[in-house]
Amino acid sequence: MKTLLWQETFKLLKKKSTYWVTIVIMAIILGQAFLGSVYPKVIPAKMFFTSSFGATTMIVFVLIAACAASISMEFQYGTIKELVYQQYSRSTILISKWLVMLIYSLYLYVMTGTVALIGKVIFLNNKFSLNDKDIYSNHMTFLQQWLSQMESSFITLWLVLSIVFLCASLFKTSTVAVTSGIVGFFALNAIGVLMFKVIAKFHWFRWNPFNFLNYANQVTDPTRKSLTQLSDNQLLIGSLMYTALFLCIGLLFFRKRNV
Repeated sequence: MKTLLWQETFKLLKKKSTYWVTIVIMAIILGQAFLGSVYPKVIPAKMFFTSSFGATTMIVFVLIAACAASISMEFQYGTIKELVYQQYSRSTILISKWLVMLIYSLYLYVMTGTVALIGKVIFLNNKFSLNDKDIYSNHMTFLQQWLSQMESSFITLWLVLSIVFLCASLFKTSTVAVTSGIVGFFALNAIGVLMFKVIAKFHWFRWNPFNFLNYANQVTDPTRKSLTQLSDNQLLIGSLMYTALFLCIGLLFFRKRNV
């Protein structure tokens, strides 16, 4: 396992895109913070800060692509055969990819959170305090709201990534996996109204996986509970269970896939 983890980490570090992602996200965060100080009416700094100036959404796209590519490229270039011939089990191969992507996602969240704080201190320190309370978010302070948003969006992110890993284990190219991840992430806005109407009529439908994508939104907007009909804890536990389920299904398909 240690060798596989090192190999996966080495592959990630060898990609130029890994470093460009960090540079671009840092530039966007600091740029958003600067613009928020100059044009507060156009860019509401308080709201943007709680999402690390939009960085959490960018991380979703980055990790969807990275997770899909980590599997599809093995089959595309035939390197999966070398790993199997080295007597690594397929389960170990896939789990090593999960762990490296988990570490990568944690790095991106810590990095964006740190840069967001730096941007707030440099450009917005006189605009609002982290201890100020937001009347629209259950009277949480902006610090509490920011931390809650980071935690809940990370959980939701991995629910999406579990679907990406599942699709990447099924199909030869990364296109389907990337598309499924993006569609899954944004489908909530498209089907949300219809889904909530169905949930209101058939209460059992609240347990469908799309409803659990509301976790991050509900944490900062408690009124959404009337739509999801689930508590924050139920959304959290359900998200973790669905994530584990999709990862396990993906593992089963990966073990049976032809190399």
